[in-house]
Formats: sequence, structure tokens, C-alpha cells
Amino acid sequence: MRPLTRLAWLLVAVAGLGCAATQSEVVERVSQGPKAQELFLIRAYLANGREPNFDEKRMWQDRIDERVSRYLREHPELERAERYSDFRFWRQVSVGATRDEVRTLLEEPDEETIDPALMGALAKRHWEGIQKRAAEAWLYPVSWVIFFDDKGTVVEMVRRVGRFSPSD
Repeated sequence: MRPLTRLAWLLVAVAGLGCAATQSEVVERVSQGPKAQELFLIRAYLANGREPNFDEKRMWQDRIDERVSRYLREHPELERAERYSDFRFWRQVSVGATRDEVRTLLEEPDEETIDPALMGALAKRHWEGIQKRAAEAWLYPVSWVIFFDDKGTVVEMVRRVGRFSPSD
């Protein structure tokens, strides 16, 4: 292969890597939100730089079991709702969940906002379809945004997916 041909291929390869490195974040609208266990593992890793050990997982499991059981005892009407299985068994946020249900599963958000400009920036291209119903947004690590209406019900969820986002 001639030196100029090699140089041309090298430049094409470097340009391709540069384009891959600047891959932008994609915001996708999702029908199912984060699972409690997913956020527990992410938070544990962010706090300690490692996965939780067996004892830490067991303690967390006991705490979430207690929170979910207590919530269901206090809100028996949830058993008749479509989202019951998501809440009770999958421990996953879904559209229609209340603020209390989200807090029960995911604990406190990293940030809460009612600023339409910030919510629009978080939702990116989906904001046009979301803005009519969203009055508040909660941010959870590392990529979740949950939108609530003015009654405190989950109406939309988006997940920011980039090169280094955790995969499902």
C-alpha cells in the first residue's frame, strides 16, 4: 500500500473516531420508568465506587419491602389500578403513579423543578408533546426525568441515553 493511501485511511479512521467521540445524548420517551433496584445500584456505585455487598443489598431489600408493604396497607385502592403489578412486584415507576408511589420506590429525587425552561431542556425534542401536561419534573440518577401533572400524577418519563449511560 502506498504511503499516501495509508495516510488517507488513517485520516478517515481518525475522523470516524472523532465523530463517535462527539456522539450526542439522545433523549427517549419511555412508558416504563426506573426500577427501584436499578437506582439503588447506581446510587451505591456513585457513592462508594463499587457495587453494594451482600449485606447492603439485603438491608436495602428489607427496607424497600417494608416501604412497599406499608404503602399498600395505607392505599388498598392501588390493588385495583393497572400499575399495581409494576409497583408491587417490579418495583418500577409507571405512568399514573403518584408522587408518594414514586418516593416509596425511588426515594427522594436528586432535583425537583417547576421551571418550564429547564423541563424543556431536559425533555429536548419531546417537550412539545409533554409541556401541555407537565407541571413539575423530578430528576433521578443518572439519566431519568419523571414529569408530573398539577395533581401530582406521573404523566411522562424520559431517559437521557448517551455513550456512557448504563444499559438495561
